[in-house]
Amino acid sequence: MKKLLGSAVGIASVLSLCALPSQVNAGADSSQKDILGIAGSDTTTFVMEALSAAHNTNSRYNPNKDRAVNIPPLLAANPSVETGESTAVSANKAWLADARSTWPGGIVLPADNDCKVNLVFGGYGSRDLNTDGDTGDGAVGTPASWEGATIATADLNADTDTNDVGETWYLGLVPPNGSGNGRGAVEGTSQNGLVYNGATGPGGTAGSACIDIARSSSRSTSTKLEGWAFALDAIDWTYFSGNDHGVAQTGLTKTQLGKIYTCYSGTRVDPNSSGTADQVGDRIPGYPEFSLWGDVTGNTTDTDPIRAYRVQLGSGTGTDVATTLIGKASNNDSDFLANCDGFGGVDRDGNPSTSFTPFTQVQEHDCRNVSDANKPDAICFYGYSRWVIQAKALETDKRNGAVFGKFANTGDLKRPSFSSINETTARFEGTRLVYNYVGLTSTTGTLYPRIEDSRRFVGVSIQPAGCSDGVEGGTDDCNFDGDTADTGVAVGGVPGFICGDLTARKIIAAYGLKPLPLAATDPTNGALGQSYCRLNKAL
Repeated sequence: MKKLLGSAVGIASVLSLCALPSQVNAGADSSQKDILGIAGSDTTTFVMEALSAAHNTNSRYNPNKDRAVNIPPLLAANPSVETGESTAVSANKAWLADARSTWPGGIVLPADNDCKVNLVFGGYGSRDLNTDGDTGDGAVGTPASWEGATIATADLNADTDTNDVGETWYLGLVPPNGSGNGRGAVEGTSQNGLVYNGATGPGGTAGSACIDIARSSSRSTSTKLEGWAFALDAIDWTYFSGNDHGVAQTGLTKTQLGKIYTCYSGTRVDPNSSGTADQVGDRIPGYPEFSLWGDVTGNTTDTDPIRAYRVQLGSGTGTDVATTLIGKASNNDSDFLANCDGFGGVDRDGNPSTSFTPFTQVQEHDCRNVSDANKPDAICFYGYSRWVIQAKALETDKRNGAVFGKFANTGDLKRPSFSSINETTARFEGTRLVYNYVGLTSTTGTLYPRIEDSRRFVGVSIQPAGCSDGVEGGTDDCNFDGDTADTGVAVGGVPGFICGDLTARKIIAAYGLKPLPLAATDPTNGALGQSYCRLNKAL
């Protein structure tokens, strides 16, 4: 398998700093060299790449020599895809071409007995036939109507058919971009033209899965997912050089950000009848309640328009920004653009010839789309951990000169830092957990085949019932070391690599995240014992 993802970080150099403590093996299935597909969040892509490399070579936690394959959120796209993104005005995706410039050209998720098809991400094979800004229309490989990928086959074992494992390729896939899209892939919903898991996916059965683990920077309450929180991060708004509106010193509150990013639905206030918000205090139905910087600060002479940028759809960071910083129900257009003029075809300002231009989207942790002309008046958003590794030149610097601003909802306004990011009530209010989600059940209620392998990497496994005395016997392998002859085995949950290994903790910290302390994995289930992860935890 050829992996093309390479961050600027030398993974080997990170691992060379980390000793390998003695640990037991976490829960495993009996098959060898399984492929674990990982997709989703931009936020944790780089740390999960390093953790995957360490896990793949760790005989303590990976005795079956499984291979975790970390799929980036963005890869090189072909001209058809990028033409659709740039011409579909309503989709607002022209920025993606530049966002892809710092990501690899492609990556392959090899087939195995569960996901029977080789999935080739990036490059030619997908199309945007109707230039609507996506590759989600039409079935994969269907002549004349496909968009998501091209199907190619070869009879590798000369048995006169191409139905065997690994004899089919899906070419040119556009990967899931963001936490929500990664979790959707695990749950079996179509992502950019392909259903990865379940009966209509490449595995062909209700319990089959190609994407086993979803990277996620936001929390899900789906009953089909099991979420393993493994570190703390934070999100915050940013400003740029030339911002002379006072907010660099005073900060912004949740209420202020909410009015900047919420279209007004009250009575028109427009003393000069210009039809636009050109005076401080103007309120135009269908346009942001705070359109000018003077609306924020109360300075009636500051009529500079606010250049408000928005994190891309499908992003966990976008969801956290929308809910935690701005106060919306979600990052979906239905919530974010509610009451905006022209959204849903509704004229809200009384002028059918005009409509509100949606907030310009940017890829999370990438403010390069903010123009120099807009910088003095712009608001963008960033995650703390990615800020750190970009500042250290461990990743391409995409900050574009952005600086964290002070933020709070009800408490003291502060900026994110390693010390202010914590689990106390005095923490920076943009603090969040980051997760790995595994597929808990398929549509038939059965576990996905690779869930034990996934837990061995990102979660905690429960010992068999016969292990309550710490003595193995029969078929009970209480420490998952491949035999049933041990005595004096510790009773309780068995942490996987990320949840139990000190090397993993050092890698997590090296990538700007704050590892969780050793504590109860799940306060409601003592059988899971203690670990460095938390099951389905919310802050």
